[in-house]
Amino acid sequence: MQSPNKPSLIHLPDELIEKIVDRLEDECLIQLSVTCKRLHFFVLPIVFARANILDNNVNEATCFYLHDPPAHILRALQLALFIQNVDSLGIAFGYFSPVLPYARELYKLVTRLPSVKRFYLNLSHSLLPGAPHPGWQTEVIRLLDLVVQKSCVLLSVAGGDGIAGGNALATVSQSRPTISPAEQSRRLLGHFRGAMKYLIPQKLARLESRNHCHGLREFRALSVVLFHPPFLDWTISTLQTNSHTLTVVSFEIDRTPTDTWQYILSSITLPFLSKFELTTDGVTVEQQTVKFDDVLGFLTRHPSIVDLDLYFIALPGGRSQPRNLLPALQILRADPWVISWFLNCKQPFRYLTSLKMVSKYSLDPDFPFDYNTFDDALGLLPRGAPQIKTLHISFYPEAGIAKWLEKHISQETSPLAALEGVTTLNLFQSWNMWQSDVIALMPHFLARFPGLQHLTYTPPPANVERVIRTSFIREIKLACPGMKIVTIEISSPVDLDTLNLD
Repeated sequence: MQSPNKPSLIHLPDELIEKIVDRLEDECLIQLSVTCKRLHFFVLPIVFARANILDNNVNEATCFYLHDPPAHILRALQLALFIQNVDSLGIAFGYFSPVLPYARELYKLVTRLPSVKRFYLNLSHSLLPGAPHPGWQTEVIRLLDLVVQKSCVLLSVAGGDGIAGGNALATVSQSRPTISPAEQSRRLLGHFRGAMKYLIPQKLARLESRNHCHGLREFRALSVVLFHPPFLDWTISTLQTNSHTLTVVSFEIDRTPTDTWQYILSSITLPFLSKFELTTDGVTVEQQTVKFDDVLGFLTRHPSIVDLDLYFIALPGGRSQPRNLLPALQILRADPWVISWFLNCKQPFRYLTSLKMVSKYSLDPDFPFDYNTFDDALGLLPRGAPQIKTLHISFYPEAGIAKWLEKHISQETSPLAALEGVTTLNLFQSWNMWQSDVIALMPHFLARFPGLQHLTYTPPPANVERVIRTSFIREIKLACPGMKIVTIEISSPVDLDTLNLD
């Protein structure tokens, strides 16, 4: 029998304990952490520090982001007494990570947490070849349901391109419920009544005050998996259940059939929706899968939208714009032809102050992007959105940038000359903007904007020397006397008023 006065490990100074435990493997440290409170708080932070997921005070640890973590890390998180309320929990699976066991371990972890405010799940791109994985979909859905119940305000699911096989790619008809004509009429009447309530942006503050304090507010469905059975029903159900708290919804449209989008957009109504995004996972899209009429029907039912992102949806065609469409709209990001449709309206968007025109790169060589498509949208700005102050333009395909710039420099009737209200211009997306012919034309192009004061330009690639960057900024100051701030390095804006031209 050990003498009560005999010193033990827990009675040693911290310096000696650290030297001892530092030689132990993580699994041993986890077992040691359950022996007593002192060792628990001493050794588990070491396990987390080795995994680079905990670098702050353990008593204040509320954010955990795990990239392809070993299984024992999740077990350690389950045991950690100093982890209570979690503001942010994120996990990104590796390329061949086993989804099923990880989902079960995460479920155990979330079960013991009082709350998880923000949850980010990035599914693996593929499963282990030949590995049995039946039931992984059920376990992931079970996990996500639990997260939503834990006072989650932001839920984001991404990835999973390579695991959306088998049942996950079943057709939407297998999951779509039958809706009777009476039910369709009831839904349309409800949509109409909801739309009539919120027609002016002054009521947005009241929307927020009426919104529930607890509930999911932001849902980012950025995984193709969520739009195919068996996840599709869960996605629709989650949106409907949280319809009175959701204010931000993002959908990634890649690799999902057209009829699925028609089903989703017609099935949900979110009366407090403020920001809506239809995006892609990059700048290259092979096929337009979302019909404009389906999007328009959704937008008509959601007049509360303030921030709208529509990237690479089908062309509007000859469809006319309904009256009072999105009366509260302040920010719009879309392809130039979609923007032209929005701005070609009888009633201007009175509150639209920020516009983002997005170019795209097509894999079809017969249909390259034409920068001249920007011109119609720019020409409609003074009438369709007279309050525009911030303009974003993306330049992704290399071919055509210099030619388009030169056209506006030499053209006396360029629509840029009428954009007197635009004070901030953001030019982004492509390193091709640092080619010698482009940066030689750019200062003269910027000079066509009569009221421009702030410019943010695509950061240069590493091979662009600093002297070229400095010379570029000086040329902008000479060409644009009204310009105040130029930013090409995000953390280092240049005040042109203090720039020495010598």
